[in-house]
Amino acid sequence: MLTDIEIRSAANDAAYPRGLRYYRNGAVKDITAVSERGGKITYTGHVHGNLDTYEVSAVIRGSEIEEWDCTCPAAAQYSGACKHVVAFLKRIQEIERLKSVGRSTISSRRETGLRLFSLFGEKNTAAAIRKEDAPLRMEAKLFVSHEYSNVTNWLEFKLGRDRLYVMRNIPDLMHTVDSGLPVEFGKQLTLEPEDFRFEQGVSEKLWDFLRRAYRDVASTEVYSSYFRSSYNNVSTMFEQKRFKLTPSHLREFLEIMKDTPFVLAAGDRERTVYIKDENPEVRIRVEDVDGGGRISLLEPENMILLDTTGELVFIEDTIYRTEKDFAEKLRAIDRAFTQSRSLRLGEEHMGGFFAEVLPKLEKAAHVEVASSFTERYEMMPLAAEVHLDYFMDGAAAELIFSYGEETFNPVMQEPPVKIGDRSLIRDTETERRIRAIFDAFSFEQVGDRLVQPEEEPFYEFLEDGLPELSKLADVYYAETFRRKPISKMPPVTLGVSVNDENLLEVTFQNRDFDFDELIDILKSYRLRRRYHRLKDGGFISLGDQQLASLAEFVEGAGIKGGEGEKAEIPLAQAMYLDTLAREDSTLRLERGRSFKALVRDIREPSETDAVVPESLSGVLRSYQVTGFSWLTALAAHGLGGILADDMGLGKTLEVLTFLLSQKEEGAAPSLVVTPTSLMYNWLDEAARFAPELMVTVIDGTKRERGEKLASTDADVIITTYNMLRRDIDMYEKKNFRYCFLDEAQHIKNPSTQSAKAVKRIRAGVSFALTGTPIENTLTELWSIFDFLMPGYLGNHKRFHSHYEVPIVRAQDREASEDLRRHIAPFVLRRLKKDVLTELPDKVESRMTAEMTSNQERVYAAYFAQAQKDFRKELKAHGFDASHIKILALLTRLRQIACDPSLFLENYDGGSGKLDLLEEILSDAAAAGHRVLIFSQFTTMLQRIGRRLEAAGLDYSYLDGATPPLTRLTLVKEFNAGSVPVFLISLKAGGTGLNLTGADMVIHFDPWWNPAVEDQATDRAYRIGQEKNVQVLKLVTKGTIEEKIFALQEKKKALIDQMIRPGESFLSKLSEEEIAELFR
Repeated sequence: MLTDIEIRSAANDAAYPRGLRYYRNGAVKDITAVSERGGKITYTGHVHGNLDTYEVSAVIRGSEIEEWDCTCPAAAQYSGACKHVVAFLKRIQEIERLKSVGRSTISSRRETGLRLFSLFGEKNTAAAIRKEDAPLRMEAKLFVSHEYSNVTNWLEFKLGRDRLYVMRNIPDLMHTVDSGLPVEFGKQLTLEPEDFRFEQGVSEKLWDFLRRAYRDVASTEVYSSYFRSSYNNVSTMFEQKRFKLTPSHLREFLEIMKDTPFVLAAGDRERTVYIKDENPEVRIRVEDVDGGGRISLLEPENMILLDTTGELVFIEDTIYRTEKDFAEKLRAIDRAFTQSRSLRLGEEHMGGFFAEVLPKLEKAAHVEVASSFTERYEMMPLAAEVHLDYFMDGAAAELIFSYGEETFNPVMQEPPVKIGDRSLIRDTETERRIRAIFDAFSFEQVGDRLVQPEEEPFYEFLEDGLPELSKLADVYYAETFRRKPISKMPPVTLGVSVNDENLLEVTFQNRDFDFDELIDILKSYRLRRRYHRLKDGGFISLGDQQLASLAEFVEGAGIKGGEGEKAEIPLAQAMYLDTLAREDSTLRLERGRSFKALVRDIREPSETDAVVPESLSGVLRSYQVTGFSWLTALAAHGLGGILADDMGLGKTLEVLTFLLSQKEEGAAPSLVVTPTSLMYNWLDEAARFAPELMVTVIDGTKRERGEKLASTDADVIITTYNMLRRDIDMYEKKNFRYCFLDEAQHIKNPSTQSAKAVKRIRAGVSFALTGTPIENTLTELWSIFDFLMPGYLGNHKRFHSHYEVPIVRAQDREASEDLRRHIAPFVLRRLKKDVLTELPDKVESRMTAEMTSNQERVYAAYFAQAQKDFRKELKAHGFDASHIKILALLTRLRQIACDPSLFLENYDGGSGKLDLLEEILSDAAAAGHRVLIFSQFTTMLQRIGRRLEAAGLDYSYLDGATPPLTRLTLVKEFNAGSVPVFLISLKAGGTGLNLTGADMVIHFDPWWNPAVEDQATDRAYRIGQEKNVQVLKLVTKGTIEEKIFALQEKKKALIDQMIRPGESFLSKLSEEEIAELFR
């Protein structure tokens, strides 16, 4: 057997500890072993590395390692076993401890034996070997323990092939199978994990059922008890060979066995039972004994309710799965006859028995009543009438109950006792149910009537109580109920067209009420009322889907009453209305020709008449032609939009194509506003793709910029957000034909000077370009639309209350869908994976680093102090006033997770993440990868740089202080292959760079907003990339970084509802979320 000394001596000092870590993390997979003469065994398998999965092999003789091999780059360059081989050898050592070599190779020997005996004619022996490969059978026995009304059910199992073996310890078995180890059932049956294949049908379903039940319980145990780790104590549900059944497990088991007889053990008797989906026959006899009664349960003689619902009944050799209503009555019968099969009632109780009990018994049993009782008791049906009339704002009801010729008002009169000389058995249950309905809606007695004077409970009575009342009594309405008390919303048709003023004209067509009353109805609906009281006293039910659609449209479009029978609203609302009508067939539209043309142009831009300029014909990809057509269609109707294509798909080229197609002599210029780093890139791209356009950059001193702006006759003017902010007084005096904002997330905060400045620009049509229209909050989306089409999403206060708060805090699906309908027509987003099928794969993975012991002590100490400071700060100043302090605490924790030396002087206790990065880069360099490393901390990048220098690796470095021209030089050098590693500040280099020379991207520390990380990744994963790109996100175990990562995952899905799958989103952290970071 291998020893630790033998393994350690095979490896070098650096590889051994890393290999141990791989082994402990379960990186070794798919080991197979082949025995050869002389006791030599050849092992082969796979080991998952940081960057790839490697094939590993080793030849072992006794305790000696004769040779090894690995396909990783390091194995060929360095002496000694690599870390993958070390992990592989440790796994072999574990296997040798757990089982013999013979058992390890049983599968291969079986195949060899089968082949030999088949070839040389030993048919019986070959058949025996084949039998070992046959699927397993599985049987279950149901045990029922019945003591009075308490029933316990459990299962015991057997499995095997020809012979079946008892599962003596289910938790042991499951744990062994999950560990990939063999299981011994006896001398004749030892099963490898791969042998647990079962016959199709019941056996396979039973195994799956047992596995699922065990795993569910095991996972619950892990989370519910931190200190419980032994699988033997997984739960009292599994006790050795017993699987105690919950009601849901029992039902699932019976569903599996519904067509298969099985053995059931109850008491000291076992029998084969069948399952039937029907109600068992129950017979009860009522005998006359001295004027009183004896009630006897005749059949069934032996009955056990297997669960508390009464829906599973065991009788003789059958388990009945009964109907729910029947089961309720059967459960009562079972309780009544638990102690004795006969019950005695005195004569004074028989009237109550016939009135209250007998009707219920007859719903579950055949009841024989002695004929002598029918001579003394008259059982007649109830005939009930209810007469309704209006009363104040509500209603009044008169009740009349009749038994034969006997009639009485139950509100004022005593009920009859006899019919002739016989005692009357009234239907007291129905009488009570009728009175209970009126009580439920707070009707009170006034004279001989029951009245409810209030409007709202009266409506609730009409909506909910009246349908139930009509099942029990005949309901009559007074003449004042001229129409139905409650009416459904009649159809409303909207006529829609585009008028000469380029406004959307909407007419309301309804014959039942005028436009003003329709607006009042919709107001009631928005107040979440269940009804609206019409002027004639009737009610309109507000649960109609048509009302939801109408109310959404009227409120979203800002339509008020008192405008006649039509309304004029901004043209942008046309797409929202059309989308609403497409999703809800109850909203009827009569679309005019101009309306249809508008919708077609925007919804299907590829079908418009837009023509790509001749000089760019053949240059644009098909999806870029669609983008150009979409811009053209929107502009033709005076509408703006967001071109939100994935980073790297060529949004700049689409805009230049559009501007070139719109070039006209004497037309007003168009304005492009960009980040500083992209200003000259736009100029270069224009010169390259659209030299026909006259393009000028407004740069220089304040005076020079003013002179250029005043004198230029360019088609396109380019400026930056910073310069526009300073020069807005000059720009707002000019009229622009089109205005484009590149990287429009720069105006995501509506209160910033940049946002305020661009919204003072006067342009015919405005567009925004951004791969991340939402980074942190929905307000960012509102701010961009406020620039594109002011007022379209309402003012910010209304947007915040109507959309942002319900969607982010309450996950309100209706609000989310409504916002999506508004914005979807004006956001064009395509993802690389959808349009660039030739783009290579992008593989994203998370790698966890363990802290060094010193680092862990520092983190624990600081985290404990940060918790105290956090609570103290909240108590002293409250959440809203503590943001700066909280951010500082969180930043310190993030820095320690990266490397404590970022803020602790003289710290030399190491960084687990930095060690992991060095290991990754070593592998990457050996494999010839070219790497981008992003971090939010520039000081961290500098420390990484020093590590790279010590390891002899060249690198480039870029942060916010790098001049623009130097940035371009560094990018060109990296893409040319001069250096293998590029260290980049996340904020400085996350946008505007083309780094397709890289095939690996490492995010050293997680940022709150995953959209920013995605932007950085897309510096490499974009048009021009020819290699697969591997993206690694490093997370330090047991630190705040894990919680940041979890928050990212939690929030990502929300924006998919707004834009399209692929976009990322992290809303601003709530107080609860931040508090969770300090737990």
